[in-house]
Amino acid sequence: MLKPYVFFFAFFLLASGVHAQNFSIRTITSFGAKGDGKTNDQAAFELAAQFFNNRKGQGKLVIPKGVYIVGKQEFTRGKNGKPAFEGHDVLHLTNVKNFAIEGAKGATLKYTPGLKFGSFEPETGLPYVAKGYFVNWAYAAMIGHCIFIDQSENVTVSGLELDGNSKTFVLGGSYGDVGRQLPHYGVFIQNSRSVNIKTVWAHHFALDGICVANKAAEKDDDIEINDSRFEYNSRQGLSWIGGNDLKVKNCAFNHTGQGAFNSAPGAGVDIEAEYGPVKNGKFKNCEFTNNKGCALVADSGNSSDCEFESCTFWGVENWSVWVNKPGFTFRKCNLYGSIVHGYNASTEKEATKFIDCWFEDKAYQAKEPFGNFLIESNGMRRVSFINCTMVANKKKLFWLSISPILKPEEKYQFDGCRIISKASFAPHDYSAIFRGVRYRNTTFEFQNPKAKLNGNGLNDCCEAFNVDAGGNKTIWK
Repeated sequence: MLKPYVFFFAFFLLASGVHAQNFSIRTITSFGAKGDGKTNDQAAFELAAQFFNNRKGQGKLVIPKGVYIVGKQEFTRGKNGKPAFEGHDVLHLTNVKNFAIEGAKGATLKYTPGLKFGSFEPETGLPYVAKGYFVNWAYAAMIGHCIFIDQSENVTVSGLELDGNSKTFVLGGSYGDVGRQLPHYGVFIQNSRSVNIKTVWAHHFALDGICVANKAAEKDDDIEINDSRFEYNSRQGLSWIGGNDLKVKNCAFNHTGQGAFNSAPGAGVDIEAEYGPVKNGKFKNCEFTNNKGCALVADSGNSSDCEFESCTFWGVENWSVWVNKPGFTFRKCNLYGSIVHGYNASTEKEATKFIDCWFEDKAYQAKEPFGNFLIESNGMRRVSFINCTMVANKKKLFWLSISPILKPEEKYQFDGCRIISKASFAPHDYSAIFRGVRYRNTTFEFQNPKAKLNGNGLNDCCEAFNVDAGGNKTIWK
């Protein structure tokens, strides 16, 4: 007679074997892909997506070194509710769990040249240019998504270059409110949890490098983007349009709109709650540089509570930071160019805060940064600068203006800051507008003896700088 533990051991082995059988590792070449930089491998990627969708994930798709040409459009003439040119997603994953896409070093997915994007005449297939706002799906030429992750959990994408190849596209007229607002994304994450994007380079897409679009859920999204670059995309490096709990580390969101064409907003990162509320974002050691629009913008929808640590914002053609939502905090960040707004906070928790940050009008590749002031804000309560350094080489320092009759804690807050003006101005000009400001333990250094500040009231506006009050000091050089 067998003892009970023998049955338990046999059951364990059987269960383990079933699990091993359920986990499938396949290479993209097993679905027919060549990766030779010549053959269009779109069909192989669609077969791979279908295979793993049918089995609900539980596996890994390995992409060996090679250049895999992808992308497919069909000329439908706008019939049966379809766009004039209908694009195909490369890897469209739906309802998968415990799944990974793993690229070997040198694995590149590159879109085939000559795809159409924008508005086209559905009968002739020729570009269609409308006057003003235009939306008619029958005229749309869309390309689709490279990697689409939908209603999935525990998914990892790593080690891939995604080349949108937008410089080779045939452009039609505008579509949507501004530019060409039609799908062509590197990565699109929708209503999914526990997704990790790492060591991905997504560039030259006709819309965004990556988009996160989650509706509100009881659990945190647990989405991470690590060690990745999103550059030279036409509309956005990252669009975060819905979700809770996004962690981004060691990533670059640079040169948006600096490719063949651009569409507004043209930001490095746009936090805009369209699909659902946006909250609890954490960005660390990231770059937001040389974008056509703002380096970072957060101005629309129900967005809040984002932190940026040790990040660089470089506004060359537009604002470095445009924030008008509650609970945004910047720590140990470099902000080159000009920031604008801040949130009009009714509580300290909602206030826009800059802590241990460096502000400077520093040139980017010999090009002067955007803006007339380092910081430009009107009527925004409780915006705080703590232990920060501001260096104005050529620009004015600040345009900060709010009612001086507010409570001290409601004014602009400067504490432990060092403020340096090296700029020269014409006679009777000013270095800063500084109205409704509470400043403590702050040093002002003016290296141009003609510089002055325009204001009215000690510790409110800084006209009387010769008085050392509250630990403040003014140095004239």
